[in-house]
Amino acid sequence: MANVIVSPAARRDLIGIRDCISYELANPDAAPSILKLLRTSIESLQDMPERGTPLDAVLSVHTDYRFLVCENYRVFYLCEANQVEVVRVLHMLQDYMRALFI
Repeated sequence: MANVIVSPAARRDLIGIRDCISYELANPDAAPSILKLLRTSIESLQDMPERGTPLDAVLSVHTDYRFLVCENYRVFYLCEANQVEVVRVLHMLQDYMRALFI
C-alpha cells in the first residue's frame, strides 16, 4: 500500500475547485459531491498507484507524471517507491503543461 501525499498546490487546487463550483457556477450543492469524487480517486492511489495514464503517453516528451481523469478534472501525480505525491488537480480546460512545467 502506497502512502499518498497531497501537495500544497494540489490542496489549493481543490479549494479553488470548491469555490469555483460554489460561487462562480452558483452551484454550492454540487461542490461537495465533486470533491468527494476527487478524494475517492486520490485515495484509490493507495492500492493502485500506477493505475493512472502516464503523461508521456500523450506527450512527445518523457516525464514521470501520471494522471487520473475524474469528472472534468485531471489528477496529476508522481510515483516513487511506496509513495504517491498528488502534484496538481486541474480542470480539463486548464493548460496543464504550464501548470506542471513552468
